[in-house]
Amino acid sequence: MASTTLFPFLSIVSLTVLASAVGFSVELIHRDYPKSPFYNPTFSLSDRIQAEVQRSHARAAALRRIFFSQLHGGMSSTTNTKYSMLPADSPFSHALVSPSDSPFTSPSSAPPNAPIETYVIANSFDYLVSIHLGTPTREIIAIADTGSDLIWVTCEPCSDCYKQDAPLFNPATSSSYANIPCGTEKCNQLPFTQCDNSTSPSKCFYQYRYFDGSQTIGNLAQETVAFNTTDGNDVEFPMVTVGCSHVANGTFERQTAGLIGLGAGPLSLVSQLGSSIEHRFSYCLVPYDSTNITTSRLSFGSDAIISGDDVETTTMVDIDRETFYTVTLDSITVGKNSTLGPINRSYMIVDSGTTLTYLDSTVLESLMELLVKTIRLPQVEDSEKVFPLCFDESNAEPDFLYPDITLQLGKAIVTLKPYNAFRKINDKVTCLAMASNNNISSDNLSILGNIAQQNFHIGFDLAARKISFAPADCTKY
Repeated sequence: MASTTLFPFLSIVSLTVLASAVGFSVELIHRDYPKSPFYNPTFSLSDRIQAEVQRSHARAAALRRIFFSQLHGGMSSTTNTKYSMLPADSPFSHALVSPSDSPFTSPSSAPPNAPIETYVIANSFDYLVSIHLGTPTREIIAIADTGSDLIWVTCEPCSDCYKQDAPLFNPATSSSYANIPCGTEKCNQLPFTQCDNSTSPSKCFYQYRYFDGSQTIGNLAQETVAFNTTDGNDVEFPMVTVGCSHVANGTFERQTAGLIGLGAGPLSLVSQLGSSIEHRFSYCLVPYDSTNITTSRLSFGSDAIISGDDVETTTMVDIDRETFYTVTLDSITVGKNSTLGPINRSYMIVDSGTTLTYLDSTVLESLMELLVKTIRLPQVEDSEKVFPLCFDESNAEPDFLYPDITLQLGKAIVTLKPYNAFRKINDKVTCLAMASNNNISSDNLSILGNIAQQNFHIGFDLAARKISFAPADCTKY
């Protein structure tokens, strides 16, 4: 019998194993797209903009703290987050050997640099993906996150899980499910390991905490992961390492049942699929004003190859935090000739989950000064005061166009069209879709947000450590 699905067009009765598949694409669903379980038809444009900016600011702050705290050696002790221990009556509490040497502890008893992996805000995401898990298959609607590695889903039994629309995944009903023992290579790829020695073989436990206080705890397992592709084929991959979470609480939202890590770390989906997808993936994000028309695309293997005369490619920066896709921001040009003066060269994370683009405050100020001189429209403050620079278009000429903004990212020259750099907030006002990265951290980190990435085919080659950018009409991809 077909599994129940949140997306009717993804209903599957059975899956065919396509072991030789080297190229496929799946739908990448924006949370405000009508097919998304988060879609709210009563939301106005103003409602959506406020929500996306709040999510973006929260995620950017978390990315900065994580990036630099690990770059400088260890997690910061000033994150001001709260985490709960496993409930005393939890069936998994026996996995905790003692409060003194267990990583599953609360901040009051844990040292500042407790070995628990910390990730970004639990609900600060913009894109979803559907996967099919287990045998027989179960559809899972999960967050697609380039800022995380581990693939995890909520599982039965769950002693402390957030409320969800869909039933939890039950590993006992899947013939392809197998727990991963402690001491194995996959278990050792976790940032820390905690063993449950009461079973034979022992179970490998993880705890991931998020900067907003959310956390997920579970055991590592192997399971079959499958996708319904955009060309109508079904492709599955056996023995993928996933986290089966038996505790998941905090700000996770009921419409999702887990997270698909698309980062560069060893436990991410991309790293695990490895040579079968040629160590590469890509995405093509449709502009926000087209999200009612079509979905974006997430591609793997040969489908993710980017070619053509207009492809710009740069090398990723080697840093301790291997999860993030990091390049350097070397210069900024407005229009064809107006280049900002010397700017502080900075790291720049290419991130699909952050909405706005973030720049060093001095760089952003210089950019805004140059834009004001170039655009020559009256400035106006947006009613919600969330954007740094806005323009009144009431008396603009019919053929008025905002200038392109070109970023030099290492060896890649990436030209942002007006829809990549500006956000129209009503019929008469358009604002710069950028913000300062110095509100919390004094460190110089930039983030290329997903507005800036729209209508680019962006490819990530993990083997060659390269990122490629090619202009594209993502509505036709």
